[in-house]
Amino acid sequence: MISLAGGYPAPELMDSIGLQKIFSSLSGPAFASALEYGGTEGAIALRTELARLSNSRGITVEPGEVLTLSGSQQGIDLLARTLLSKDDTVLVEAPTYPAAISAFRFAGAAIHQVATDDEGLVLEDLERALIRLKPKALYTVPTFGNPSGRTLGEGRRRELLKLAVRHRCLVIEDDPYGDLWFDQAPPPSLYSMRHAVDGAERVVTYLSSLSKTLAPGLRLGWMLGPAELRRACVLAKQTDDMHASTLTQAAAAAYLAQGLFAENLPRLRSIYGKRAKALVRALNLQLGDRIEFTAPGGGMFVWGRAPGVDTAEWLKAAIERSVLFVPGAAFYAQEADNATFRLSFAGQDEAGIAIGVSRLEEALRFL
Repeated sequence: MISLAGGYPAPELMDSIGLQKIFSSLSGPAFASALEYGGTEGAIALRTELARLSNSRGITVEPGEVLTLSGSQQGIDLLARTLLSKDDTVLVEAPTYPAAISAFRFAGAAIHQVATDDEGLVLEDLERALIRLKPKALYTVPTFGNPSGRTLGEGRRRELLKLAVRHRCLVIEDDPYGDLWFDQAPPPSLYSMRHAVDGAERVVTYLSSLSKTLAPGLRLGWMLGPAELRRACVLAKQTDDMHASTLTQAAAAAYLAQGLFAENLPRLRSIYGKRAKALVRALNLQLGDRIEFTAPGGGMFVWGRAPGVDTAEWLKAAIERSVLFVPGAAFYAQEADNATFRLSFAGQDEAGIAIGVSRLEEALRFL
């Protein structure tokens, strides 16, 4: 079976040797300390390194402004639980990350999706939704989004912040993929632009993760945002898991402090970039007349559409030919486009990608 489905980092690209060395170096008092309970906000050593990592992305932030999470998914859940009451409205992109939809639904929110195009959120549709629905929050993955792979342009980012301020809508920016660009760095994050738009610092919060760039097994992410919102999330986190693992926090802090993360990042960008281009070449060659898609500039995904095809049926035929992908219906909060699909190039080498697309073409041909 060749999987072009899961949105997981490639195991062979994780710096397991570097992490093993880091864990081995935690000895004596440092190791004993890493086995104790910790503060809910996170270990100051890791918060310091996450602040530096954020600063490298153009986000000016101090360690005390960082809330360490057990993966950025926890941040979505904490925000949903602290912000939302039953029937509050949340806006999401169409398509969007399914686990975010689940978190908002568990909080009892009414979820409405906003149209997107190849450049991300369509601001005219967003403004209409803000006026009509008066939502409490907008959830967005503006950089190499999951599942779309799209990136919101800098001009649209600025206008989005202006709309959020005008309509008093919190923007939840989820940024797990921003460091995984290929040929050109993406526009500044919404959070880094918060001081460029009057009032935006009060209406934008930022989530990110080490899962896609270091190792998902560490279960580490972080949140930035207005102080009162972070305080509310700290209280919610105390009833959730008390704090992220002190052991993995210590290891991640040392890994980042020693520069190993920065050393490995160009390798990730290079290999994922080659895999993305291999997937785009294969799709153009074998399925170019049957599907529509946009080549991504980073991240892990290609989002496509096969006009006239129910991709759930395509998946059944694909499984028979030992290849997997994700039908697009899973990524919609409301009306789904059943002709859409998501492919991930992260977990396959270039040869595997070529074989996988060949099998997809055969499955589509015999539908």
